[in-house]
Amino acid sequence: MNFSESQLIDVPQLTDGEIVLRQCRRDDLDDILYYRRNPESCRYIRPPDSVDSITDLVEQHCQPWKIQEGYWNGIVINMAGESKALGEMNFKITDMVNQRAELGYRLNPDYTGKGLATRAGRLMIEYLFRVIGCHKVIARCDPRNIASSRVMEKLGMQKEGYFYSHFLIGDEWTDQVDYGLLRTDWEKSNKIQ
Repeated sequence: MNFSESQLIDVPQLTDGEIVLRQCRRDDLDDILYYRRNPESCRYIRPPDSVDSITDLVEQHCQPWKIQEGYWNGIVINMAGESKALGEMNFKITDMVNQRAELGYRLNPDYTGKGLATRAGRLMIEYLFRVIGCHKVIARCDPRNIASSRVMEKLGMQKEGYFYSHFLIGDEWTDQVDYGLLRTDWEKSNKIQ
């Protein structure tokens, strides 16, 4: 992919045979409202979103992806053969010149602890490196979010930075841990030439 210009691309469907990452549909709204309004799934990210903002997000994620700096693109996670949205993977290009993307994810709390975020993350990272052509993928989390840190580590990401009192969630200043994965390290760990 050419990183020198913004472009629209079709949302892919990615699968490992058991989970599927697919384009968001308007009928996913109720599933997405459930976990994006759930205080447990929002605890380390931000206060729960409003119904209107989630409705707008679903509409945005029903559109083709915009490969441009700062624009969040999303894809829904579900089990193969099922339609329930269990969560989502999101990414944005953070730097076109340096070919860097940020990965984000959110799961329905009823489906955490089952490896879904790690499996979906592997599919998304492979797509970002092989198809989008990223040089590096980064991800961030509140260090108290042990589960998210574990996902990043299982994806092969290395801890690259710790920022104190860096992110405001509601009325609380929280720390942030940044992780990163270089394409060359991903290729070595996946024995890809």
